[in-house]
Amino acid sequence: MFIRPGFVVVIVGITLTSLSTIVVAMRYYCRWYRMGIIGATDHLMMVALILTWGNTVVNYYQDETSRKFRPSYFRRPDKRPQFETALRGTLITWYVYRLTYGVALCFVKLSILFFYRAIASHRAFRRMVYYTIGFVVLYTVGSTIAAAFQCENPAHSWDTSGYLAQFDGNPKTKKPHFKCYDPTKLWVFTAAINLFTDVLILLLPIPTLLGLRVPMTKRLALIGIFSVGIMAIVASCVRMWVMALWSESPQNSARFGADLLLWGQVETNSGIISASVPFLRLFFRRNDRREPEKGVAPAPRKEISPPKPVHTDNKPLQIDSMAFFGPGEDGEDTGPNGSPGWKPFITVPASLSSRGSGMLEPTNAHTTV
Repeated sequence: MFIRPGFVVVIVGITLTSLSTIVVAMRYYCRWYRMGIIGATDHLMMVALILTWGNTVVNYYQDETSRKFRPSYFRRPDKRPQFETALRGTLITWYVYRLTYGVALCFVKLSILFFYRAIASHRAFRRMVYYTIGFVVLYTVGSTIAAAFQCENPAHSWDTSGYLAQFDGNPKTKKPHFKCYDPTKLWVFTAAINLFTDVLILLLPIPTLLGLRVPMTKRLALIGIFSVGIMAIVASCVRMWVMALWSESPQNSARFGADLLLWGQVETNSGIISASVPFLRLFFRRNDRREPEKGVAPAPRKEISPPKPVHTDNKPLQIDSMAFFGPGEDGEDTGPNGSPGWKPFITVPASLSSRGSGMLEPTNAHTTV
């Protein structure tokens, strides 16, 4: 029984995003009902989850539109009126996906970094967190703008006549004068940057955690909690490998297109889950949110701001992260250059309904997925 690779992407995306939804819901429960605190880190993760559901919906329409035609029809002008509408839909969905995928990853990373910001008291650590936040925001904005303007006129990105003109063997055929650039190098570069920032975010708190003046068991437990994000790095590594295969040739871009989408889902959802799982340990703690006694007015809730940086002057590193461990020994909580080269070029994904369908693509036109 043959199952379309695009359909597999949809099923995996729905399954993983549903699991992420459950984990984020439990995170909100623990943060509010167990700690009485919900902050920017939680809301940023919720935005990432919403964008990931958006990507899952886009994956569904990518499969629905691409399965209505075969790449072999691209060279047959008599067949084009039958699938031109579906082809336009495919182009639009891929255009949207290229924009939203990177933004979703950005919000996952910002959620983690804002959590680091909230628990850091060491000046050097906080400064590194701010630098990383700025870097993640800047490269995401830059790559998103570059993806949006793949063509000088963005509407040309989903113009079917521009794409189909690449498959006309008759040199007398009049081709549209579109100015687009091949974004393959951009996507490979952004995939490498995503992997780099994943590793950086994982390693960022380790020196501070190692310098804590707490028992070694608690120190190692904290490192273990922060190291849960390694599964997102593994997914990012696999997607980077698939991206390298996908970018080698037009044939490979059609062959590995579905795999690229699938590992994109795995990467994003792994980041959401691994960044939220550490908060779920609060299920096994007593409720730290104390209800006011009957007849006693509740105390006004105070806004909790990140701790101020402190001068260490050769003192051991400190981090306000003991909320992970609950009450301390004394019974009190410790607290929580150049523009792109424009040229006649337009990119479009091949069908997701079968593998190896990219053999029909001309060698001088890179069909992107």
